[in-house]
Amino acid sequence: MSLPLDTRADIDPIPRELDAISRRLVAARAAAQALPDFPGALPDSLDGAYAIQAASIARWADTVAGWKIGMIPADQRLRVGDERLAGPIFKSSIVRIEPGSARTMPIYAGGFAAVEAEFILELGRAVHPSAREYSDADLIDFVSSLFVGVEIASSPMAAINQLGPTCVVSDFGNNAGLLLGPAVANWNSRDLDSLTAKVMIDGAVVGNATASAVPGGPLAALRFLLGLAATRGIELPEGTLISTGAVTGIHGVSVSSAARVDFGSSGWFDVKFRAKRHSGNMPN
Repeated sequence: MSLPLDTRADIDPIPRELDAISRRLVAARAAAQALPDFPGALPDSLDGAYAIQAASIARWADTVAGWKIGMIPADQRLRVGDERLAGPIFKSSIVRIEPGSARTMPIYAGGFAAVEAEFILELGRAVHPSAREYSDADLIDFVSSLFVGVEIASSPMAAINQLGPTCVVSDFGNNAGLLLGPAVANWNSRDLDSLTAKVMIDGAVVGNATASAVPGGPLAALRFLLGLAATRGIELPEGTLISTGAVTGIHGVSVSSAARVDFGSSGWFDVKFRAKRHSGNMPN
C-alpha cells in the first residue's frame, strides 16, 4: 500500500513534537507496555493526529491491508470537523475465522480492549486518490465482497476513547486486529435491517442491532474513506478491507473474557483473548 504522501522522503517531515509522539506510541505497542496517558500534548486537530498516524505507519514493520472506520461521538464532531475517523489494519493482524469456530486474539493488558461486530467491505479494484464525488452505484462497483467480522479494538492507553478522537486517530485508530468471517451472499441487494449482529460477553448479551445502526450503512463508511484517502494522498489497492463501523457498539473485554459474535444467517464465532507480547517492532 502506498503510504500517505506526508511520510515520503520528498515531503517535509512532520513537526518534531508530533514525530516524538509517534515514536512513543509505536514503542509502547511494540513492547506491549501500557501507557498511563497520551505521550505528549494531544493534537488539537485531526490533521495533526493523522500526521502522527502516518509517521507511525511508516515505522511499523508490517503492511497496511485495510482500514477501520469509526464514528466520532456526536458531541465532539463540531470541534474536530468530521463525523468519522480511520486507522490502519495491518496484514499480520487479520485472522480468518469460520462460522462455529473460535480464535484467541491478543490485546494490550493494562490498556484498552474491546470487541466490535462489523461488516467488512473488500475492494475489487484499486482506488486512486481522487476528489470526485461517488454515487452509491459507484461505491458498489468498487466492492468485490462484504464479510462479517470483528474488529479487535485495543491500545496501550486505557483512556484512549475518553481522551477523544485525536488520541484515537494518533494511535492507529485504536485498532489491534480483525477477525474476518464469511462473505454475505447478495449483500448489495439486501436491506440493511436484514444484516443482523449480536454480541455476547461471558454469556450475557451486550449488543443486538442491524447494519442500519451505523449511519448510512457500510457504503457511507467507504465514501468517507475515499474522501480521506483523497485528502491524504493514500492509494487503496485491490483487496483492501474496510471495517465499516461498530454495529452493536464498543464492548469492553479483558484477557479473561469470552465473547460470541452472532451474525444470524451468516453464522457465529467465539473470541477469547490473551495479553500481547513484545513484538520487537521498535521504531526507527
